[in-house]
Parts: sequence; structure tokens; C-alpha cells
Amino acid sequence: MPPVSAGRLPRVLRAAAAPARRSLSTTLSARADGVTQYTLHADGKVEHAVKGTRLDVPLTREQAGEQTHLTAAGVDAYLTRKLAAPDFAADPALARGLARADEAGLPRIAVTAQLGQFLAVLTKAVRAERVLEIGTLGGYSTAFFAKALPRTGQIDTIEYSPAHARVAQANFLDLDLFPFPTVHVGPALDLLRDPAGVFARPPGELDPGYDLVFVDANKDEYFEYFVEALRLTKSGGVIVFDNAIRGGRIAVPDGAEVASDATGLRKIFDWIEEDAGKTVLSAAIQTVGDKSWDGFAIVYKN
Repeated sequence: MPPVSAGRLPRVLRAAAAPARRSLSTTLSARADGVTQYTLHADGKVEHAVKGTRLDVPLTREQAGEQTHLTAAGVDAYLTRKLAAPDFAADPALARGLARADEAGLPRIAVTAQLGQFLAVLTKAVRAERVLEIGTLGGYSTAFFAKALPRTGQIDTIEYSPAHARVAQANFLDLDLFPFPTVHVGPALDLLRDPAGVFARPPGELDPGYDLVFVDANKDEYFEYFVEALRLTKSGGVIVFDNAIRGGRIAVPDGAEVASDATGLRKIFDWIEEDAGKTVLSAAIQTVGDKSWDGFAIVYKN
């Protein structure tokens, strides 16, 4: 691929690139406080040196004091302020939906704004047309999927609680979503395994199956959700499990007692290990943020 000249870049990128281009004539230093300093000399030689002590974990609010940028919550707030798109994380109707969920007494366990917008990016990146969500709650994450789908798309979401489902429906109406999510109320496994139900076979005709499945529900049943999601996901589709790290509880040594909210995840990881890449390709990402240490697992179906 031929190099892209500065003249072909958007003006704002040309301005950002100019200082770095000038510095290459002598020395380029890109340093993060307390991490590493890289130096590129004119003859092409690169040197690096560790400077100070790296900050491996965010500070608590008490430790950080006024330096809120050293806390996970502070960085989350900064990223949301910078990256929230008007039609996605910055949509005022989403904030109203969270307030409506609070008023109804729903637990504050919805995904963060950044994870919600990541799910929208993923939906667009895989060009999803059909999405299944297991665990609606107040519909916050559901809204990001609906916003990212094409107008001809389909989104099914499963919610155990009728009260939660009513809040979600009110939020969807306020958001004026299209495609409008279909909420299926009841125990997820009962709905998914019903031989006469809507999930008895994958949706679609020519290319059946969901393009993307998102699981954020009862952690004890994660492995069972995985089995059903794998059945309903088309080849080339993606399954995402939220809360896949559980503050490190997934990684207790073999033989040690496993917390109930980590047993399902460990079964999934054991299954993937045994599968050895024949059926799926997977990765799990640890995250820190406003909602503490956790992460997500993403599974690609071959």
C-alpha cells in the first residue's frame, strides 16, 4: 500500500500529524508518566528506557484526591464526554431511561455508556441484522443494539421480570427505536428451550441464525445460555458475555471453591479449551471502569 501523504489527510489530522513529522528529523520521544520513554534517532536507531514506577491499577477516589484522572471512574467520565455520539451514548432519552429505571427500583447493573457504545460499534462492524439479547433489565444495552441495526433489522431480548420488561418498553417508546425490540418475558432457559417457541430454530431463511448474541443475565446459568446461544448463532456470528471476569473469581486455582457467579463462566472456558478451536475462536478482555474490575468474553462461531 503506498504511503498516505499529509495532503490527503483531513485538515484536523494534518494539524495533529505535523509536530510529530518535524520531530523525526532529530529525536521523537513518546512518554507516559512512569512508564517508558522511546527515542527514535535520525539514523533509525530506537532506544527505550523505563522511567519511574508504572501505575498498574487505578487509584480509589480517596487515594486520588483531586487527581480524578487516576481513577477508573474519572477516566470513564472523560471518555464518555469525548466519545459519546449524539445518537448513541449522548442521547438524552438514554439518561431518561436510566432515571426511569431508578424510579422503578431496578438495580443499577446496566452496562456502562462506553460498553453500550462498544456494543453498537461491534454490531455495525459485523454488519449484524439479527441480534439476540439475554437479560433486558431496563433496556439500556438493548437500545444501543437497536440504534446500530439497519431499519430492516431484528432484535429479540429476553427478560425474566415483567416489571423490568414494562420499564424497558417505556424506554423503547421514549427512544423511538426502529427496529423496535421484541421483549420475550419469562425464564430465559424455558423460552430458549421451548420446542414450540420462537427460539426452537434459528431465525432467518437463507442464512439462518443470529449475527450477534449478548448475554448479561443470571451468572449461574451462563454455560446453559452459551449452549443455546451457540445453537442459535449463525456461522460467522459472535456471542458476547458481559461480566466475564467477576473481579478475578473465575481464576481461582483448580480444586479451590468456586463462587456461584463464576461457575458458569469457568464451564464455558473449560468447554472452549476442550474444543481447541474447532467450533469457536474466543477471547476474554479484562476491564476497569466506573463499575470496577470485570470484563467480557467474545466468541466467534466458525
